[in-house]
Amino acid sequence: MGNITVSLEKETEQKLRSIAGKKYRNKKGSLARVIAESLDLLSKQSAGQRAMERQFRWMDRGFEMGKIMVYKREDIYDRG
Repeated sequence: MGNITVSLEKETEQKLRSIAGKKYRNKKGSLARVIAESLDLLSKQSAGQRAMERQFRWMDRGFEMGKIMVYKREDIYDRG
């Protein structure tokens, strides 16, 4: 486990302490837990965003679905 020193705006620090207090009742390590959970959530969201962008790129390229050419419904069902 490492130590990181972070400088926050006063309002941001108050929000962080408020969240930690509500969620973990100001127990030891509550600030670190809230920060770690936030980073995990941010990481998952960015991974999901990358996956979604990759899927859209695949869709933009299109898919080869074969060369079956049907112009009329009767051609499919041998009705006529």
